[in-house]
Amino acid sequence: MANFRDKVVLVTGASSGIGEATAIKLAEHGATLFLVALEEDKLQNVQQKCMEKGLVKEKVAYCSGDLSQSAFREDIVKNLIQKFGRLDILADIAGYVSLTNVSETKEEDYDKFVDVNQKAKFFLAQLCLPYIKETKGNIIYMSSKRSTIPRADIVVYCMAKAAIDMLTKCLAKELGAHGVRVNAINPGFIDDTNILRNSGLKATDEDQKK
Repeated sequence: MANFRDKVVLVTGASSGIGEATAIKLAEHGATLFLVALEEDKLQNVQQKCMEKGLVKEKVAYCSGDLSQSAFREDIVKNLIQKFGRLDILADIAGYVSLTNVSETKEEDYDKFVDVNQKAKFFLAQLCLPYIKETKGNIIYMSSKRSTIPRADIVVYCMAKAAIDMLTKCLAKELGAHGVRVNAINPGFIDDTNILRNSGLKATDEDQKK
């Protein structure tokens, strides 16, 4: 893994699962971290784990709140720049999923899926762009294999992840001339995360085949 000692990384969804593991791995390699998630107590726990990997507390900041809220997204970027003065990498890993099909999806549930999994990512990137361009940095999205493999009982999640794949490609086109790389990762479901526990999904072989 590359040396990240001179890099400032914004990690969303950092309180559990892939986001937590990403933050801890980056801490091992010396990155300066700004961690974002809903629950402050869990972020404090991840901050402590990052410090156990050798980072001083001043290099691991966090901000808890709802990414679907525009004011919170603005606060994230404002506070990050005030504290660290630059942004090299946006690792946008936050996500939301629950079991719902077309027949049973309520409009408020649809809106929550789209707000967290799609809209928030678009506008957080927009806020980060001036700083990412300055550092010729990177944007990394956590998409899903469900962006290309349909599943009837998580239909809006599948739609939102497909949108993230296209956002990734469009941003890469826009930012390539500025020396900025944009990529998406498309994993299957990961066990022992808040997303799975709250959704009723399971990361089993049988479940993955659906």
